[in-house]
Order: sequence, then C-alpha cells, then structure tokens
Amino acid sequence: MTTVAVVGLGDLGSRVLDTLARSSRVERLIGATRDRERGAARVHQCRLVAAIQGGPRHVEFHRISEVGDAAAIDADVIVTAATRHTWWKPSPAGVPYGAWLPLQLTLVRDLMRAGPRAPVVCLPFPDAVGPALAPLGLAPAIGAGNVGETAPKLALLSGGDVRLVMHHAVQRYAFPSFGVLGDTGVDAPPWAAELLVDGEPLAHERVAELLRAPWPLPPGTATHDLTAASTAQIVEALLGDEPVRAHAPAPGGRAGGYPVRIASGRVELDLWLPESEAIAINERAARWDGLDRVEADGTLVFTPEIADTAERILGVRLDRVSPHDLDAVADALEQARNRRG
Repeated sequence: MTTVAVVGLGDLGSRVLDTLARSSRVERLIGATRDRERGAARVHQCRLVAAIQGGPRHVEFHRISEVGDAAAIDADVIVTAATRHTWWKPSPAGVPYGAWLPLQLTLVRDLMRAGPRAPVVCLPFPDAVGPALAPLGLAPAIGAGNVGETAPKLALLSGGDVRLVMHHAVQRYAFPSFGVLGDTGVDAPPWAAELLVDGEPLAHERVAELLRAPWPLPPGTATHDLTAASTAQIVEALLGDEPVRAHAPAPGGRAGGYPVRIASGRVELDLWLPESEAIAINERAARWDGLDRVEADGTLVFTPEIADTAERILGVRLDRVSPHDLDAVADALEQARNRRG
C-alpha cells in the first residue's frame, strides 16, 4: 500500500496534505503534527476530500511529540514542512531571508537524525537546508518548490521545453510577489537555462526577458497552493515506475535547484551542462540569500553583509555557525525575532 506522510500541518503542510488527498497514486495518507486537536481536524477534512475526489482510501492522523518521531512512520515517502520560521510571517524589517537558515535547519536535521527509512522531501528552504546538512550525512533526498515553480513559467511563456538551474534567490526576480524574501536590484543572481522552442534553443537574453516578464501571483500564503502542486509532482514521481521529468531543489543535498528525472524512489540530474558548473552557479547564487558557503564539516559561513545586518538589527552575529552551535544560534534568532517582530 503506497503511503505518504506529511510532517508539520501548518499552512503549507496542510495544503500539501489537501493536494495529496486528491491523488489516485497515494493509497494511504498520514498527517503528523504535535497539535492533536488541529491536526486531527485537518486530517478529518482530508478524509472527506479523498472520499469525494477518489483519493487515498486511508487517511490517518498521527500525533508526534517531536519531529524525529515521524521517522518511525511506515511510509514510502515522507514530506516535511516542519520549521521554526515561516517566510510569510512578518519579520524585523531589513533582515534578509537567509539569516533565518538556522531556524529552518534544526527540525529537518532532527528528522534526518532519527533515520527515516523512506526518502524525505524537504519544504523549508531546501536550496540551503540540503547542502547545509549534506556534510553531516543528513541531507533529505530532495526538496520541492522554488525552481519547480519557476520552470513552468518559462515553458508557458515560450511554448517550449525548459531545463532550468536556479537557486531560491532567483525566484523573487521571476515573481515580484516573492520580493519580500530579499532585494531585487539590477545585480541578479546567476542562473542557467536551456529553453528549446521547436527544437531550437532560445538566446540567453530572450530567456532572461521571459524569466523577469510580469507574472502576478497572490500575496502571502496563497502561493502555498503552488508549492503544494510542486510537492505532489515530486511525491507522485517518487512513487511511480515510469521516469518523470521535473525540477526540484537540493537533489542529494546539492545547493539550489536542478532539472531532474525521478522514478521508483530514485532521483537523477537531467542536465545539459556539466554538473560541476551547475552546482557552482547555484553556490554563487546562494550569496544573494546571504550564505557564502558551507564548509566540509557543515559550518555555515554567511556573507559579511548578512552578518552585519543580523548583528545590528537582531543582536545575533552570524559570521560562522558550526553544527555544534546551531541550536544555540537558532534559539537566539527565535528570541530576537519574537522581540522585534
């Protein structure tokens, strides 16, 4: 019986659960969270949705005390939306999104430490969380959203076939609705694309025009429907036997997003340029989110600009954050956000 578990039933996790409740490929769907009353209510609604639309025959609620408890769930795929920071809630003005990476990391790390047997699809800031956990051997199998939400824009505008290498930092240039996540000045992050129309490649300049072409999206949490659709595509591909072409962030813990082929729980890159070049593009683009690099021992090295800003506004210095210091830094950031938010 194909089983998918969704961990964390906040706004995004709940929308993912609702979307998977319409999937004919999922036979058993589990929603897992700490809040028994709210979680059970969400799952009971999903049971009705599944019954109406021919989705999973079994929809269940599992209460967990800690996110790591979800690793014991018997599932074919685990989707984690659990995070200590959500992008859409107001944050102290002027603090770049990347400053909150330690808060995005801790719960994903705790789940992966618990040793889930199923592949994990990561939703909290996967472009940075994946490579941050990779040196520790704790990277989720893949993420969803970001590049998976942007590539369809290029395909729809051009009518062509697209393969896109793109970091989270680029998405706010494609969709002004995401401008809340950081600066969108003239100096854009690097990215790369192969866009074929009738078998012929479009020039990079034309692709760049399409990337930044107007495409209004609703503000705030309404865009979680888009992320939920991207997540469902990844989940269904992992469950299927036939290869599916898609776009996803952090496959195998790599920085940023890539074109991929997915089937039977396996993820392979689907590149037209050398893998080393694609990774280098995304690692450079990560600096627009404030992350300079991840060192071999998992230490996060932030850009001087983000370190100075975080210290000035939040009173938390973010030059270097080692895995040993991650929890303390995350706690300090959470306290500062709550004081200033």
